[in-house]
Amino acid sequence: MAFVQGEPWGEASDLAEVDLAETVTNLSRVRAKNRARLANSDLTRAFLNAALRLTDQAFTSGDEELVEGTRQTLSYLSRPRVVSRAQHDYPDLVPTEAKFRDRWAGQQDFIDDFISYALVVRQVSLKTALGRVLEAGGAENGDTSEILHRIAYEGAVLVLELPAFRLQLLTIASASAHPMVSRGVKGMYASLTAAWFGLYERVLAAAGLELRPGVTAEEFAIVLEAMGEGLGLRLLAELDEPLVDHAAQRSLLGKAALGLMLGFVDNGDGMTLDAAVNSRFPRA
Repeated sequence: MAFVQGEPWGEASDLAEVDLAETVTNLSRVRAKNRARLANSDLTRAFLNAALRLTDQAFTSGDEELVEGTRQTLSYLSRPRVVSRAQHDYPDLVPTEAKFRDRWAGQQDFIDDFISYALVVRQVSLKTALGRVLEAGGAENGDTSEILHRIAYEGAVLVLELPAFRLQLLTIASASAHPMVSRGVKGMYASLTAAWFGLYERVLAAAGLELRPGVTAEEFAIVLEAMGEGLGLRLLAELDEPLVDHAAQRSLLGKAALGLMLGFVDNGDGMTLDAAVNSRFPRA
């Protein structure tokens, strides 16, 4: 099942290959095998994709009713709205409220599955963007600084273009109150951290670089990701700051990544980060 033309959440071919059996888990089926089959059905994906489109509208259209629904923790995703959107986008599947209720006994069951699904879409979107970086030049070709700038710029553009990051912020805020949401958020971060570091690891390896003693790959990836999310918040606030230069395809995150590499990467002295700082900036 493909997304609607122009869908801002991700590439249809990438998402179609994702097994949703462990993501969409609140379906009204007793047997796990039947639930897994239904989770990956075209119509189930159609309902979930319809909710993505409504979320896109809620964050970008300026529709006061939808925006108010967003404030009320996804109340804009009512069953009639989702079904109506699915009927508009996937008329060949003949979505109906009866078919919706056949899948989700309660509206909260659908909301929980949708949030888990949206977080998976966020993962897929990032991996697609990182794949574009590799196709554009690869982590093994070009100056290290140029590659880092390109990766960081792709991450910044993803925040600006995808409603997924906005939804991510909402779900994190409510994660402590919903175990299912909490599990989805943790799974998303585990995947995003692995994806980011997987790319930076290739950059380091291509340049023959190693991290300083005491600095782990996981720590390096977490700090980079946290800086990217901090920049994302400022981008969404539309502050008058030099955060992204689209003409040059540069971002402040790129500069931050370069600075982090200078500190975290072993320049050959074999020092820990603490020792390197004390050596460079001794007390008077």
